[in-house]
Amino acid sequence: MGREASFELNCSGFSGSVTDFIRLLTSLGWSCYDGDNHAEYLPVGDKDSFDWQMGEITESGLYAIFDQKWQAGETVGVVLYYRDTEYGVTLLSADVSEILIIPNINRRTLDDDEDSMTDVNWYAERLFQKLLWYNCGMTDFQFEEYEG
Repeated sequence: MGREASFELNCSGFSGSVTDFIRLLTSLGWSCYDGDNHAEYLPVGDKDSFDWQMGEITESGLYAIFDQKWQAGETVGVVLYYRDTEYGVTLLSADVSEILIIPNINRRTLDDDEDSMTDVNWYAERLFQKLLWYNCGMTDFQFEEYEG
């Protein structure tokens, strides 16, 4: 058994695309690349089969994929890591009004035990508070956690 958590954001007041939202996150200390400079993302045309790809890709190539998926109405998916840490999240979104963020890469917990509750404050400080400071148009966010 383990715990799984997710955050759902509504940034319907954000004036940009999902790609622009990801760019905003990278300006706030998040990266699309792991320590080996690999990106994990959903490819164009996967039609919600969630056929994740991982490898070396340029930033412009990665953002081109996000743009193509967003324009086609497909779910954009990317793994993001917080600067100089091993903590990461999976972002899934087809529209900025429904952004799902799953803290599933070395999920930060209250007592460093994977079965412990998610340290919501850690994510709030590094995601939601910063997004509000940069006026991302977030009208609400919701946190959900369950033991599976």
